[in-house]
Amino acid sequence: MRPSITFLISAGPTIEDIDPVRFLSNRATGKLGMCITRAALRQRHRVILVHGPVSDNISKMMPASSRLKRIAVRSAAQMHQVMMKWAPKANVVVMNAAVADFTPVALSHVKLKKAEQGLILRLKPTVDILNELGALKTRLRNLILIGFALETGAGTSANARRAARLAEANRKLHAKNLDAIVLDTPAAMGADKADFTMLLSNGRMRQFKRVSKVDFARHVVALGVELFYDPL
Repeated sequence: MRPSITFLISAGPTIEDIDPVRFLSNRATGKLGMCITRAALRQRHRVILVHGPVSDNISKMMPASSRLKRIAVRSAAQMHQVMMKWAPKANVVVMNAAVADFTPVALSHVKLKKAEQGLILRLKPTVDILNELGALKTRLRNLILIGFALETGAGTSANARRAARLAEANRKLHAKNLDAIVLDTPAAMGADKADFTMLLSNGRMRQFKRVSKVDFARHVVALGVELFYDPL
């Protein structure tokens, strides 16, 4: 049996505050990230879990374990800081979190009042954490990096949209210096079962249809171990 390794796993959404009561976020629940964490722990690996705000039901999925270090964050900026800090201490990074792509240019420290003329909210891009990790990977030669790409695709037919999703995931795989990327769609958010496609940097592809997140999490962990001990 191969020795245990250290996984750094991100999970859940991030929250970008607008004012003291309003924020921008997305529909990610963090369930798959928690399932990946549990699967890694069951295989006796060490896990550093970095997660955004999740519900109590999702949070309770985590067992108490001396092999688990759990770090809660709120914003994309906080997740970026923590992921970059802990990546050098990991063997495999699984970037599963649904990180916000945009954040408000300015945070209002008082509640914004409703106005008849409406509100224009100025946004700026957040740091691309996966891209930053890919750059770090050029210096950490033994680091394995697995990303996730949630895509809808574009086109007038299902086949065209699927082709567009695959093309975009493949672009991200190589542009961000990843070892593998998992492609899914918005239908996976909050669902117990979903379709997933794994794309590896050597051109191989593995498809999973209507698989439970619990079962798919085991495949993600197995892939991380496989890539660490037998690099592409």
